[in-house]
Amino acid sequence: MGKKLFAIAGVAVALILVAALYVTTHLGGYVGDAIEAYGRATTGTDVTVRSVDIAVTEGRGELKGLTIDNPTGFDTDYFLRVEDIKLAIDVRSLAGAVPVVKDVLVDSAHLNAEQRGDALNLVVIQRHLSQPSPVPTTQAAEDGKIIIDRFRLTHGKVTLTSDALDKPEEIDLADVVVEGIGRTKGGATYEEATQAVLNPILRAARSAVEGRVRDAATQSARDEVEKKASEKLEKLLERN
Repeated sequence: MGKKLFAIAGVAVALILVAALYVTTHLGGYVGDAIEAYGRATTGTDVTVRSVDIAVTEGRGELKGLTIDNPTGFDTDYFLRVEDIKLAIDVRSLAGAVPVVKDVLVDSAHLNAEQRGDALNLVVIQRHLSQPSPVPTTQAAEDGKIIIDRFRLTHGKVTLTSDALDKPEEIDLADVVVEGIGRTKGGATYEEATQAVLNPILRAARSAVEGRVRDAATQSARDEVEKKASEKLEKLLERN
């Protein structure tokens, strides 16, 4: 279960991040609106950005408070929140065919994984992702390429809320660093860049969550064995 669920979360992060890179390097001031529209179409839930500061001529950009809401019916405050995304852009590359992003820093990303009975917030979003949706795009976005010299995700956390747990539990994500996306072949497509960012995020999330799920399952099985042993002992004592 963990692999599927956190794959969805990683897809959402990567798609919206690549949308941010595209509109930053191509459209400048429309970045906030574009990310919110792209995010809503991709996830089926509201997406907001608290603030955007883009200075293309200075080669920098910063997004704060990127939030993807939960689908209807879930209690946690949101599905995903990224407090800070910083971009460093090679200004000279903007005049060419392949823009170069020197550094992307995604700091303090937080994900709520929430299970209620048979319902799971990430599965609801997965169903939307599996359907065709009017994601804002252009031919340039489809055909264009990009180079990302370094991508970093730091201080990431997952809060796991489940009927199987007594209370929500917070799990740290290992930091993720990816370098040289598209560098050796003159640029990666936006789909390739998405995958290059996505895969290490998934590995970090899987490692953290599956470890906790295994521990919980082991403990549950142990508790069940102990409960049965106790019940058997009580019956034996009642007979004597």
